[in-house]
Amino acid sequence: MRRTILLLSTTMALVLVLVVGGVAASQQRHEQSTSSPQSATSNKSGSDVSIQSTTVKASFTSGSGADFLGVKVSDHGNLLSFESPAGQEAATPEAEGYALCSSTGSITKRHDTGAVESGFGPPKFNQPNPGKFPLTVTRNTTDGHFQLNHFFNKTAATEKDVTVTMTVKNISNFSLFDIVLSRSGDFDVGPSSSDQGARTGDSAWLWDEPFTDNPPGGLMLKALTFGTSHSASIETRSDWATIGTRQSCTPFFTATPTARGDFAMRVVYNLPGTLSPGQSKTVKFEYGRM
Repeated sequence: MRRTILLLSTTMALVLVLVVGGVAASQQRHEQSTSSPQSATSNKSGSDVSIQSTTVKASFTSGSGADFLGVKVSDHGNLLSFESPAGQEAATPEAEGYALCSSTGSITKRHDTGAVESGFGPPKFNQPNPGKFPLTVTRNTTDGHFQLNHFFNKTAATEKDVTVTMTVKNISNFSLFDIVLSRSGDFDVGPSSSDQGARTGDSAWLWDEPFTDNPPGGLMLKALTFGTSHSASIETRSDWATIGTRQSCTPFFTATPTARGDFAMRVVYNLPGTLSPGQSKTVKFEYGRM
C-alpha cells in the first residue's frame, strides 16, 4: 500500500512539472511573438544602442503610376518608405529619424535615426484606425526631461508629401534651455545612391537630373514653422552615418549644389528661449516629392 502511494505521488509530481513547464514555454513564446524585434549593437564609444523595430505602424497609398504616393511610418516615428511615382523609392531602410538636444545643442544620447537610437523610452500610440493615419507616437526621454510627440496625418490625394508635427514638452521639474530638434535621413533617389543635393534656408533636397539619370526625380525635406529659427543642410553620407552626426543636432555642412554623390539631408529647429516645466513647443516638418 505504501509503495502504491509513493508511486502515485511521484507520478503526480511529474505531471505537475510538465504542466508548469508547458505553461512557461507557451508564455515565453507569446512574449516573443508580441514584442517588437529589437537587437543591440555598439557605437564607436562602445556604449550599447538599440536597433529600432522596422515594424510598420501606419501606411498610406493613393493614385497609381506617375500619380502614386506610398508612405510608411515605423512604430518609433521613423519614415520607412516614401515611394512616388510607383516603383521609385526614395527612403533608405533604417536611415531616417530625429534627435533632440538641449543646453548646448551638441552630441546627445537622445536620438533615433533608424539603425541606432539612444535616450528614448518605449513608444505609446494614439491611432483611431489600426495600421492607418492619423498616427501619434509619443516617447519620453530616459533622463526624464522631455516628452516628444510625432503626429502624422494623411495628406490630400493630390499632394505628394507627408507632414510630421512634432511637439517637445518639458516633463521635468526644472527649466530647460537651448533646445534643438533635428530631423534627418540618408535618402537615395532612384535606383542608385548617387544623387545631387542643394538647400535653402527652409529646405534641403536630393534629386536625379533629367536626361542624365533614368528615371529623374527628387525628394525635399522642408521646415513649415517659419516663425521658429531653423536651418537646412546637406551632409555626406559618411559624415552622417559613419562619423555619426545622425546622433546629434549639429550637421557637417556640405557646400551646395553638390556634385553627384551619396548624401543625407536635414532640417534643424532652434526652439526659442527657456522651456519651463509643463511648457511645450510645436514645429512641423514635411517630406515631399519634387
